[in-house]
Amino acid sequence: MSLGEDRSSATFAKAGSGRQEKSAGGGAAGVEIIGFPQILFTRTFGDPDMLFVPLLDAGREAFAMIERLVSHGEKRENAVKLSGMQLASSLLQDSSFSLVARGLSHENSYTVDLENGTLLVQTRLFAVVSRRTSFFKVEIVGKFGEMFVVRNPSQNTVIMQVEEERLRQPNFFSTTLAQECLRAQMGQERFGRVEDAVTGQFHQEVRMVVPVSGNRIPIVLRQKEDGGTWDIVDDRKQEWVGTLEAGQEGPLRSLIESVKELFDRK
Repeated sequence: MSLGEDRSSATFAKAGSGRQEKSAGGGAAGVEIIGFPQILFTRTFGDPDMLFVPLLDAGREAFAMIERLVSHGEKRENAVKLSGMQLASSLLQDSSFSLVARGLSHENSYTVDLENGTLLVQTRLFAVVSRRTSFFKVEIVGKFGEMFVVRNPSQNTVIMQVEEERLRQPNFFSTTLAQECLRAQMGQERFGRVEDAVTGQFHQEVRMVVPVSGNRIPIVLRQKEDGGTWDIVDDRKQEWVGTLEAGQEGPLRSLIESVKELFDRK
């Protein structure tokens, strides 16, 4: 197992030093590795702009180690445990980390699930947009090598999906992500006020999320009256962006009818 340990330790040490050079932030954090008995705590290295990428890379390497151990005859349950211990060891090689008991709250919280290959981050973001200042909690979760989802835990809603490449940009969490989350929150609030004012005025709506340039854009297709045209609305700002072409209305009606039939049969 020494080869795997060397790889992951080097991955975390190299990535960690690079992130420290790029970010002047800090912050405390607790890192939970599912199956490991204690929490790894850092008082100065916990800000997502500093810790997310090194932990993502080290976790990915530990996850890959599971398959290597299994291919050499190790039982998967034991391989997951050994990989978790190795990941903890690689973090503890950084002098800013120490072991603490479970049950304490932390400014930033990270959960690594090597069994399922996922990383969950719980943090608070600060942003100023159009003279509005906000401090809010978000969750970022995803599988190694796949898209990550940004959620509002208080409302249990998805704010956006983000590609890993964007998460690797310097200071992405404290600048880009914070501002995008605040804009999304403001858009949802505006929509809520509009929706309250016009309840009952729409015949029907269809909501969807469309991938555009690496972002997931919430879209509403809205029909004001039976047989009328369908408006296309950007749900982030409640802005009208166009009208559905006549040739596309037929497939949409078929989709709506299929969904209705599913509920009628329940």
